[in-house]
Amino acid sequence: MPESIIVDTSVLIALEKIELLRVLCKIYKKIILPDAVVKEFGNVNIDCYSVRKVESKLINILMFDLNLGRGESEVISLAYETDCRALIDDLKARKVAEDLGLSISGSIGVLLKAEKLGLIESAFKKAQELKDKGFYVSNELLDELSKFKS
Repeated sequence: MPESIIVDTSVLIALEKIELLRVLCKIYKKIILPDAVVKEFGNVNIDCYSVRKVESKLINILMFDLNLGRGESEVISLAYETDCRALIDDLKARKVAEDLGLSISGSIGVLLKAEKLGLIESAFKKAQELKDKGFYVSNELLDELSKFKS
C-alpha cells in the first residue's frame, strides 16, 4: 500500500459527492488531515485518518501574504515540514505548493489511481459525475481522461 497523504478539504468534498471518500483508505496507507481541514469539512466518515495540529509560521505567510484559506495553508505547511505528498484541488494553492517543491495531486489524480488499481471502473465517468455535481473539471481534462484506460 502506498504512502501516507495529507488531504485538503476540497478533495474530501469532491470524493464524498461521488461517494468515493472511502477509496482513500484503499489507496493510501494513512490519511493525514490538518485540524483546519477537519473543522472545514465536519464529520469525516472514514476510519483510516489521523488529525494533525499544525503549528508553523508558514501558515500565516500562506494565509495573509498569499491569501490562501486556513485548510490549504495547513495542508501545504504540513506537507512542507514532513516532505509528505498532498492532495489539493485549488489551482492557486497547487501553484504555491509546486513553487515550494511539494509533491501534489488532486481529486482527478485519486480517480486515476483508483481506476488503475481496479477500485473504480472509469476515472472519466467519475470526473464527469463531479462536473455534473457542480465541481470545476475542464473540458480539456475530461477529453484527456476519456482517452485514458489503465
